[in-house]
Amino acid sequence: MTKQLWSIAALLLLFTASCTGGETPPVEKSGGGGETEAPAVTNRIDIPPAVVDNLGITFVKVERRLVQKTLRVPGQFESPNESRREYFTMLPGRIEVLVNQYQTVEPGTPLFRLESPEWRRIQETLANADAEIARTASDRTVMQAERTAMIEGLKLYPARFDALDKLEQASAEHVKRLEDSRDHWQARVTELEDLMKQGVGKATELADARGELKSTLSAIAEERETQAGIEEQIANLDAEKRERQLSVAVLDARLESAGALISMKRAAFNQALSSSAGAIGMSTSELAGGDTWRTLDSFTIKANSPGVVKHVHATSGAWVEANTEIIGTVDLTKLRFRAKALQADLGLLKPGLPARVVPPEGGSLQFSAAATGTLEFPVEADAAERVLDLLVVFETPPGWARPGVTAEAEIIYESKDEPQLAIPVRCVVQDGLEKVVFVRDPDDPNKVIRKTPPLGGEGGRWIEIFTGVMVGREVVLDGVYELKLTGAGKAAVDGHFHADGTFHAGSHSDEE
Repeated sequence: MTKQLWSIAALLLLFTASCTGGETPPVEKSGGGGETEAPAVTNRIDIPPAVVDNLGITFVKVERRLVQKTLRVPGQFESPNESRREYFTMLPGRIEVLVNQYQTVEPGTPLFRLESPEWRRIQETLANADAEIARTASDRTVMQAERTAMIEGLKLYPARFDALDKLEQASAEHVKRLEDSRDHWQARVTELEDLMKQGVGKATELADARGELKSTLSAIAEERETQAGIEEQIANLDAEKRERQLSVAVLDARLESAGALISMKRAAFNQALSSSAGAIGMSTSELAGGDTWRTLDSFTIKANSPGVVKHVHATSGAWVEANTEIIGTVDLTKLRFRAKALQADLGLLKPGLPARVVPPEGGSLQFSAAATGTLEFPVEADAAERVLDLLVVFETPPGWARPGVTAEAEIIYESKDEPQLAIPVRCVVQDGLEKVVFVRDPDDPNKVIRKTPPLGGEGGRWIEIFTGVMVGREVVLDGVYELKLTGAGKAAVDGHFHADGTFHAGSHSDEE
C-alpha cells in the first residue's frame, strides 16, 4: 500500500511537471504586466513503464459481446452426495494403504489391501459348505447308478418271463402226452384183467401193463411238480420285478430329494459366497471364478468410480475393525455450485434458466473461463434470513473448480439478440457525478486518456459503452482508482477536450 501511495505521489509530480513543461519557466504574456500563461489543460495522463509496474496497471481490450441482464449471487462449489465415494473395511484386520491423499484414481485402481483372520473362518465355512455339496452330489451319483442298473435289469424280465412261459407250455404238453399214455395203459390193464378173468389172458402181459401204468402215473406226478415249480418261479420273478419297480420309484424320490438338497446347499453356498464377496469389495463372479475364494489370502479394495482421494483415515500396518472408513474420494467432474439469493429476486428466477459461474475478481483466476450451467431450485428456503439457495448444475465443471472455492453465479434472466461494444465493469470508476474510464492513447502507449463515455446496460461483469472507444482499443482494468485519485486529465472549469487532448473552455459554439 505504501508503495502504491508513493507511486501516486510520483504520478502527481509527473503530471505537474508535464503541465509546467518540466524545467521550462512559465511564459510571460506579451504586453508586459508580469502575467504568465497558464499551463495547457489536457485529458492525457502520462503512465511511464515504472508507474505501470508500481501501480499494477493492466489493460483489457474493448470487444463486442452480448450484454445480458443477469443476477449475480455469491456462492461456492460443493460436492453432492453422488460425487462422493467412501470405502470401508467389512472385516477386521490389518491394512496396507495403496494410494496417497489427493491421488487421482480410476475405476479398478487398488486403494488398500486387507489381511483378516475373519476371512480364514469364512473360507473354512465356505469349504465345508462346498464339501457338503460334493458329498451329496456323490451320493446322488451312486443312487443314479443304482437306478440305471435297476432299469437295465427290468429290461431283462420279459425274456425271463418268456423262457418260463415256454417251459410251462412244454411241461403242459408233456403232461398231456403222459395223460394220454396213462389212459392207454389204464385201458390195457382193464382189458388184460378181463381176459385173465376169462382164463385166456397172460399174467406177464398184465404185469407189464400195470408196470407201464404205474410208471406213467409217476411221470405225471413228477411233471406236475415241475409245473408247480415253474409257476412258483413265475410268481417269484413277478414279485422280484415288482420289487425292483418299487425300488426304482424309491430311488427316483431319493434322487429328487438329493437334487433339492443339493440346490438348497448350493443356494446357501452362493449366498455365503455373495456375502463374502460383498464383504471384501469383490463381485461374486470374481470371487467364484477359478475358486478364487479358496486361494485368496488377502484381498484388495478397488475404486468403483473415478475421482480424487480426499482423505485416508488409516496408515499401513494398522489394525482396523469392521465397518471402518479407510478412504474417501470425490469426483470433481460432478461438482455443482450453491449460491444464496434474496427472496425479493425470486420473481426473476425460474428453474432451467442459463447461468454462468465466474471466478472471483482479482488474482490469477479472474481471466479463467466461466462455467455454463443450468439453474435449479432446492426444495426449501431460509425464512429467518429471507434468502433461498440456488444450484447451478454443469455438464462439465470448470477445471479450476474445487469444493469450497468461492465464485459468483451470473443468472441470465434477459438477453439481447445483437452483440454490443462492452468493457468490464471494473474499468469504470465513479468520480463525483461522472463515470470515468481510462483509454490507452493509440498514439502514445505511455499515456492514457480520461473519458466519460455514455454507458448502457450492465450484465454481470460487462457493461455497454456507446461512444469514445472502438473495438480493440485498450482500457485500464487494474489501477483505475489510483488514476482517479491523481485528479489528472480532469478539467477544472466547464469546457471540452478535443481529439488531440487539448482543452477548450465553453461549448463548441464559442469556438465559432
